Amino acid sequence: MKINFRCNKSEFDNDYRDILRAFYPYVELDDEGELIELEIQNLDENSFDCFIKRDNSKVFRRLYFDKKFLVNKDSDCYETKLNAQIKRHSKVMLYDYLSDITKVKLPYGSLTGIRPTKLYHETLAKGMDADGYFLNTLKVSKDKLDLIKNICNNQIKWYSPKCGEVDVFVNIPICVSRCSYCSFISAELWRIKKFVTPYCDILVDELKCTKKIMDKMGYKVASVYIGGGTPTSLDDVNFERIVSAAKFDCKEYTVEAGRPDTITRAKLDIMKKYGVSRISVNPQTFNQNTLDLIGRSHSVDDIYKVYGMAREYDFDINMDLIAMLPGESLQDFVFSVDKAISLAPDNITVHTLALKKGSALKVGGYDNAGFELADAMVDYAREAVEKSGYLPYYMYKQKYMSGNLENVGYCRQGKECIYNIHIMEEVSSIIANGAGGISKRIFDGERIERLANPKGIDVYLQRRDKMIADKEEFFG
Repeated sequence: MKINFRCNKSEFDNDYRDILRAFYPYVELDDEGELIELEIQNLDENSFDCFIKRDNSKVFRRLYFDKKFLVNKDSDCYETKLNAQIKRHSKVMLYDYLSDITKVKLPYGSLTGIRPTKLYHETLAKGMDADGYFLNTLKVSKDKLDLIKNICNNQIKWYSPKCGEVDVFVNIPICVSRCSYCSFISAELWRIKKFVTPYCDILVDELKCTKKIMDKMGYKVASVYIGGGTPTSLDDVNFERIVSAAKFDCKEYTVEAGRPDTITRAKLDIMKKYGVSRISVNPQTFNQNTLDLIGRSHSVDDIYKVYGMAREYDFDINMDLIAMLPGESLQDFVFSVDKAISLAPDNITVHTLALKKGSALKVGGYDNAGFELADAMVDYAREAVEKSGYLPYYMYKQKYMSGNLENVGYCRQGKECIYNIHIMEEVSSIIANGAGGISKRIFDGERIERLANPKGIDVYLQRRDKMIADKEEFFG
């Protein structure tokens, strides 16, 4: 069904369209499709009216605020919280309407946001019946509610950071090659080789600024996370410079090594030298045909070899898998899940493929919308890893995900990644470094302000002084 969608609340338009996209392929946005309009009227302190018009018919619902989600009217957050309620409840109405006309129920109901667990935590904190709210109001399935609750319970230890603790993120937006599913702003090493050392020069300066902020504000570091891209794409000299500059006195130090074709004995030695405690060796799949198809320039044997070498050290190791990669059957994915479990990493993160505009697969027309296959893959992974002793401890959702599903991190008991919990639940301020990094400062557990670094490496190189000055002012 092709729909030409319009609404009278332009600030919510993208959120409504996320609901429509979640119903793909049953619903497809098209300017030439059947016109459906959503209107919000008669806003007052207690309720608002929501209309959905299609041809000559009109669906009406009066929706009421749950005042437990609101704050004092004099608070800086009042308008933000009010608009969040208007958006959330009108999205539910649109979801109900689309579910009725398509006869399809989505696993997360009307929830399209990235952080379902954060909303569950907030609902509990307001003294509400969180289970009833998720099931009956937001229309989340019982199965997904159970997953959300389980994750919230498993992350409690790290959910409330100590006063004055922050996390540090370091971005290396560089890879040896670009995977076909990737939409990150990440440059291929061979294209930008002459900029690598200048990039690392400025990144080291920015990390010095971060340490200056720590000293001035009296912050303590809970976790450090070097991500990307693929940080281990750097040559050994620049890699050591960054790993050294990002060393803090902290509970957890992660380097997202990721690609097996970039992990060497020398890089493992460097990480060991500077106290790295957690790394990734990410297969994505254990099927060679799929690795070739998605542009991973390594073999399945390389995964085993590098993982075995990394196990000689005392790192906690994560492995990523992706459901719904092109050409893979349920049996193919089951094979990968079983192989990962047999290697017994400390963490297994199961992603559901999300195809965004910048990815080669999307450009090439690959359709990842198979609801039933995606469900079967994700369900198998959850059952198999939990049966093997892993606990789900963090999750997030993305736009354009197969089956409107989720990414879930599983861990051995006591092997949670602190940074993953903090960034997903937004309970800790984050000082981000590097091109594309977004710092967050949390005030009184409610208001969040953000400061974004320049996205592209070229612009990042040009704006060193302003970027550092902005960061000092933001955290000063």
